[in-house]
Amino acid sequence: MVVYPKLVASAYATIRTLRDVLGCRLPIEIWFRPDEMRRSPEGLEPLKNLSRTGQLTFQEINDPKAVRFNAKIYALYHSMFDQVLFLDADNVPVRDPTYLFETPEFKKTGAVFWPDYWHPDHTIFFINADSLVWQLLAMPYVDMFEQESGQVLVDRKRHAAPLELVRFYGFHEPNYFGRMKLAWGDKDMFRFAWLKLNVPFHMIQTPPSVAGIMFGDSFCGMTMVQHDTDGEVLFLHRNQMKLTGENRTDLSSELKNSTDEYPDPAMWSNLVSFRNTSARSDYVIQANTDHRFSKQRRCFGRQFPDKSAHFYSRAVEDLSFAGIETHLRRFAMEAATKFTNKTLN
Repeated sequence: MVVYPKLVASAYATIRTLRDVLGCRLPIEIWFRPDEMRRSPEGLEPLKNLSRTGQLTFQEINDPKAVRFNAKIYALYHSMFDQVLFLDADNVPVRDPTYLFETPEFKKTGAVFWPDYWHPDHTIFFINADSLVWQLLAMPYVDMFEQESGQVLVDRKRHAAPLELVRFYGFHEPNYFGRMKLAWGDKDMFRFAWLKLNVPFHMIQTPPSVAGIMFGDSFCGMTMVQHDTDGEVLFLHRNQMKLTGENRTDLSSELKNSTDEYPDPAMWSNLVSFRNTSARSDYVIQANTDHRFSKQRRCFGRQFPDKSAHFYSRAVEDLSFAGIETHLRRFAMEAATKFTNKTLN
């Protein structure tokens, strides 16, 4: 897990949920840049408080090139663990993810990746048969979902070579992926490296669902939902509205009117999923704005899921992980208030 000041509350909430709600005892590495954390008054204090229970270590990133997306590549490349489940700090499992290391797919390939919303039939990144990225990679076009790297499961000893290539893709200058806008950040670098070297990996077959909030019959998705190898919900990646634990100024009064004391609004009322009987070409994720949010935030999913033949909506309150968002919001508030007040005093 890589953190920077704006992600401390999210990381704290995710780790508390892993430990205290899900009972996960996997060791955790926290990677950070000291120059970034010095900008925050409380710094890593909330997370260091969690380290008292053990199995939580802190690793510094001092490479000047390991910024933004490259920080993830750096952390995976330099991890002390042989087998790694990398999680973005704003990505929370709904079950103890330890079992992933024992799945047949991981044991067979040593690498499990997850799909993005986008595929060659519908992509905002234009990674399709006509993309120049295949010429840059000097490899034939591969028809598959793009990758979402909010979670990556890798056996580092088994896959040292593709990890070396991922590092090259991320750190080589000039970076033609970014300069020519052929790929976005680190998200596809892993599958590109594995494909280039023709080494095995398993891509989760269930397309992402979307968690969000319903306003009447209109849906605003703010969280990418990923599944395990059996198609069951496993990760909720709050990538559109991160937890802060603080009162927000970018929300409408409709969202601020909460029935509890937690400053982060509850955003998971519904889960919109793709029907497994539909063709990939029918998996089309829409992006639109909603007046209840700032113009910088976009709603993903299907705006009117009940009108789609290929998507369906379920109430989160009816699902097994219904209470997990409340835990996250409480933990985020704890990180923001308890430790900020301690710093000020």
